[in-house]
Amino acid sequence: MLIALSTGIKDVCLVQSGAYVLTAGWLLLASVISPLSAQTVNPEDSLRAGLIASKVLEAERQAFIVARQAISTSNAKNNLTGTFALSGSHIQTDKADTPGGFTSSNSRSGSVTLRKQIYDFGEADSRMESARYGLDSARASYQSSEQQVILNILTAHLNVITARKAYDIRANNTKRLAAQTDAENIKLEAGISTPTRLAEAEARLARAKSDEIQAAANLLSAEEAYQSLTGLNNYNLHPLTRQTANLPATIEEAEQIAAMEHPLILSGLAAEKQAGIEFKILKASLLPKLNFSLSAVQNDQQGTSMDKDEVTSKLEFSTPFLVTEGSRAADRRAAAGVSRSRAQLAETRRNVRLAARKAFRDYEVARAQLASVEAEINAARLVAQGTASEVEYGLKTFLDQLDAEQSLSDTELRLVQTQEAIILNSYRLLQAIGRLSVEMFLPEDILPALDSISDPASRYPFIIAIPSNSRAE
Repeated sequence: MLIALSTGIKDVCLVQSGAYVLTAGWLLLASVISPLSAQTVNPEDSLRAGLIASKVLEAERQAFIVARQAISTSNAKNNLTGTFALSGSHIQTDKADTPGGFTSSNSRSGSVTLRKQIYDFGEADSRMESARYGLDSARASYQSSEQQVILNILTAHLNVITARKAYDIRANNTKRLAAQTDAENIKLEAGISTPTRLAEAEARLARAKSDEIQAAANLLSAEEAYQSLTGLNNYNLHPLTRQTANLPATIEEAEQIAAMEHPLILSGLAAEKQAGIEFKILKASLLPKLNFSLSAVQNDQQGTSMDKDEVTSKLEFSTPFLVTEGSRAADRRAAAGVSRSRAQLAETRRNVRLAARKAFRDYEVARAQLASVEAEINAARLVAQGTASEVEYGLKTFLDQLDAEQSLSDTELRLVQTQEAIILNSYRLLQAIGRLSVEMFLPEDILPALDSISDPASRYPFIIAIPSNSRAE
């Protein structure tokens, strides 16, 4: 069902010298969906649909799986490995003194070798530690993305509500001015008004129609953004409530909480530690290694006495003794990685701190503005009422009345925007300090827990599945 356009409004907007048909504008207005026929959608419904549809979170989950698999593969060099080899040959030799002119022989051999690294001066342990920090970084990165997605969904939900209220205000203003214009036209025909007053009314009506068309466009854009995030349409959105739980009382508290709890900082800390450990791994790779191997070999050479079976065990001690340019380059890359991770962490701390302070100020400013706007709208209503009475007694002009009524309409819109800003900024503040979570809205688990997600390898028979529970707490 489409929004019913204001009755009495002409399709032709009269502006000074001519009349212009607002065909495109009215088509835009006619495309705005009425909430009266729509399905009721709560904020929880929006979050549920948006979180499930989020490709950002899907990518972050895959990144977490990769980081979890790295823990299992980090210690692969220390695992017992086995190899099996089988070979055979046929040799034919041309000899003049041999009956038939040639001789031939066959040989077969097989071997089985087991190998295990005994000691590597901490390289494997360092690789395991690095993988754990990588998993911690991936987990924190997912949490940060999840909070941003939640905020985006709530913002889109609230933007639709705000845009619809703004449209209603503009549509009512258009209806009011259309009625005034019709009344002035009747008065002019009766000789109790002037062409100037009618022109003033028509000019204000034209402006109101333009504002209404812009409001309709804003509403459609808000609805499209909401639908893109959630996949929902034909909706009547229930309002959000201002969040007060877990909000900091001061700007200093906001900054302190963000520094300790924001996932971006936690991810940066883990990444910094991982970079430092990668440097240790490089150093350990240049130290000696102690390996043990056990092999069994069977040789069978037809027609000879070379057949033999042997079992060999070895204890190998090896160490690199040449420092190549590649090693030097790897050393420089590792050192640069440590410096880069520290610089990135410092930048993240700064950005998070500034974002927390800004979010707190925006929230407090919106709260402070509400009282002023409420006082302003009360005054605007009195002015509009008083001006209408004074016009009847000739104390004010008709233009004064139009100005007063337009000011009232603008103030009503500003009140709606301020009320919605308080709600939205409360959630922005929670996200800025790292405390915006799904549990605030949905008690049930919408998405599977990270540690319970199966590895993609389990869906492909040619890939060896890596245990998903390898995370060492």
